Amino acid sequence: MGLVVERLESSDKWDQELGRVRGGLFMTSAWLKAISGNDRKPVFLRFIEDNKPVAVLGGLDIFINNGPAKQLFCYTGIIAGTHDLEVTKRCKTALYHYALKNSYQRIIIRSYDHQSFVNARVKQFIENKKRLEYVICLDKDKESVINGFSKSLRQRARKAKKEGAVFRKSNSPELTETLLRLIRGTNSVRKSKGYGSYASLYLPFMGLNEIERLVKAGYATFYFTELENEILSISLDLTYQKKAYGILMGTSSKGYRSGSPSFHYFELMCLLKDEGYSYFNLGGIPRNTRNRGLTAFKERFGPKIMESTEESTNFLTFPLYLFNPLLDLKRVLRNLKIFPSKIKNAIIKIIDIVLNKRDEY
Repeated sequence: MGLVVERLESSDKWDQELGRVRGGLFMTSAWLKAISGNDRKPVFLRFIEDNKPVAVLGGLDIFINNGPAKQLFCYTGIIAGTHDLEVTKRCKTALYHYALKNSYQRIIIRSYDHQSFVNARVKQFIENKKRLEYVICLDKDKESVINGFSKSLRQRARKAKKEGAVFRKSNSPELTETLLRLIRGTNSVRKSKGYGSYASLYLPFMGLNEIERLVKAGYATFYFTELENEILSISLDLTYQKKAYGILMGTSSKGYRSGSPSFHYFELMCLLKDEGYSYFNLGGIPRNTRNRGLTAFKERFGPKIMESTEESTNFLTFPLYLFNPLLDLKRVLRNLKIFPSKIKNAIIKIIDIVLNKRDEY
């Protein structure tokens, strides 16, 4: 019997399947249900070979912009129980044929918390970009965790605590506005240092309603640092099944001057360790981007650095596959280094007009 893809209609046994293959937080039923909506439906797929489950993939059914066609969107890639390269390749090929059979027009795979990533390249999937994620292992003794932090970070954390900084946690959605306000402050500081702007709510399909849903359900937690009753830093972190992932973080200009980010994450790591968490993922940064300051900050925690790849198919069937040459050209232009920017941007703008956002989500 060849490899087949089976869609589970219920999520009842999904997290058990996921635990067996050490799946990440963005494939859990809790995340996919919280992020779903009227136009987004959770999808739970199991890959079977020789009557045995060999891999899993969770994602969302979403519509392609400006049309009734659907596509499969996944926050993280296929996870094979053996982490075997050839098994993963066969699964990806089977996924492609499953999509064709079930009227999906496209497959998009991102790379959040993909700690079981293997670089299984198959011709149907196009590599979009590589990302690095920074994971702090907490399943060792506390002294080892703390000693993994840089000396300068520990000094900043001690200094902030000596000056009266206090670390707290909360599951109140009312802190959402504070988070967004301080994220804007962080953005201003980054731009002043020449790092450029960025999308505050960068995770696809996560807005204010989804934040509130995650926090109320207990799948995400606010952590914040106060000094004299003023919140200097605040983070929103996925906290589920004793695993944690840093989603959003904001700090005021006063917080940066007082070393609040170092204190904040130092205390957060210690708290999660005390509560029995196995790891904290500080989040990712695309390779070859202007993030020297952010990269240096993450590296001060002595994390394990993981590389993974984001990829997608082109459109799969008529009539949308007629747009594939434009997708390919847009991809080539974006990667061209030696080409007049004005001409390149003008061509991309024309392509975007023709595509009418069908390649966006």
